Amino acid sequence: MIETFWSGIELMGKGGIMMYPIFLASIIAFAIIIERMIFFKKCKENPDEILKTIKDLINNKNPTSVDSSQKNTGPVSRMLAVGSQAQKEPLWIIEEKLAVNGREEIQGLRKNLRGLEVIATISPLMGLLGTVMGMVKAFNKVAQYKGQVDPSLLAGGIWEALLTTAAGLAIAIPIVIMLNYFERTVESITILLEKYGQCLIHHLHEEQGETKKGNSPSNAKPGTSPELTEQRV
Repeated sequence: MIETFWSGIELMGKGGIMMYPIFLASIIAFAIIIERMIFFKKCKENPDEILKTIKDLINNKNPTSVDSSQKNTGPVSRMLAVGSQAQKEPLWIIEEKLAVNGREEIQGLRKNLRGLEVIATISPLMGLLGTVMGMVKAFNKVAQYKGQVDPSLLAGGIWEALLTTAAGLAIAIPIVIMLNYFERTVESITILLEKYGQCLIHHLHEEQGETKKGNSPSNAKPGTSPELTEQRV
C-alpha cells in the first residue's frame, strides 16, 4: 500500500506541474461523490409508508398526529409535512407551498452536482494542457540540440507528457459515470415529489368537497329549509 502511494507521488512528479491541479480535482470529486452517496441513501423512502402518511393526514385532520420520524426521513415526507401544516388552508395555497417546497428539495438534491460536472469537463482539458506543455518542452530540446537528440530521451519526455492526459481521463470517466447515476436518482425523486404532491392535493380536494357537501342545505329533510327550521326551533 505504501509502495503504491509513493509510486503515485513519483508519477505526479514526472507528469509535470499540471498533475497537481488534477490531483486536487480528484480529491474534491471523491469527497463530493461520498457526500452525495450518503445523502441519497438517506433519501430512500417506502412508498407504502408515504401513502399511509397521506391517509393519516386526511383522516386525522391533525398535523401533529403524524409521527415526526415519518416527516423528516426524506424529501417526499418533508414535503408532506408542509402539506400537513397547511391542510386547513385553501387548496391553491397548499399547491403553492408544495410547489415551493418541491423546488427547494430538488435544489438540495442537486447540491454539488454542478461541481462534479465542472471537474468532469476540465480534468481531460487539464490533462491535455499538461501533455501539450510536455511536448513543447520535449521538442524544445530537439531544437536546442539541432536534432542530435537520443531518441530514447525524446520518447521519455513524450511519455512523461502523456501522463497528464491519462490522469485527466482516469479521473473524468468515473466522475461522468457517478454524475449520470446521481442525475437519474434526482430525476426519480423529482417524479416521486410530483406524484405524491398531486396525490395529497387530490385527497384534500375530495375531503374538502365532501365537507362542503355535508354542510350544504341539500342535506336537510325534504320539504324543509334552514329558515323554517330556525322558526320552528
